[in-house]
Amino acid sequence: MKLFMVGASPYARKVRVLAIERGVFDRIEPVIANPHERPAALVAANPLSKVPTLIADDGSVHIDSLAICMYLDTLGAAAPLVPLGGASRWPVMQRHALAHGIMDCSVTRRMESLLTPEPDRLKWMDKQFQTTVRTLDWFEEKIDGFGGAIAIDTITLGCALSYVDFRLASDDWRANRPKLAAWHAAFEKRPAMEQTKFF
Repeated sequence: MKLFMVGASPYARKVRVLAIERGVFDRIEPVIANPHERPAALVAANPLSKVPTLIADDGSVHIDSLAICMYLDTLGAAAPLVPLGGASRWPVMQRHALAHGIMDCSVTRRMESLLTPEPDRLKWMDKQFQTTVRTLDWFEEKIDGFGGAIAIDTITLGCALSYVDFRLASDDWRANRPKLAAWHAAFEKRPAMEQTKFF
């Protein structure tokens, strides 16, 4: 399989962490591809020219980090990381969506910060920041109830928080969130997180 990706992408890291936890990462060939340059091989697989994009061994193409994770979760014999049935599915998917939203807000802020500061742009960035703050506060209240499990929600949350550290270190998100900070410190020590640090 080929995984088109950018090393600094939290979305690609989510995919890689899940693949390692699932025990299938050795079947994946990472291909660094700048989507803004529209590389031919990426565009041929995904006309949106977005990463991550996965080309499976059977030639099928999977785009969007969640869709890729769901596909990888069907491979190998490990326990599922993306629950597809039962009552436990919905809370996990809710938490995944919230953690994914932190990624979206943080990536938006990072990209906007590289452009010329303008009043409307700064206002938009602040809205993304405030959304992140509210969501982090939500996770601070809830983390004790699910943080001990390894699934798509905790993987996404761990990668999102690490991305904030990587690109938006001045946020100091740990302030007043001791439970979330302690959880993340432990989660970052997992081998899958150690092997996929941003570069």
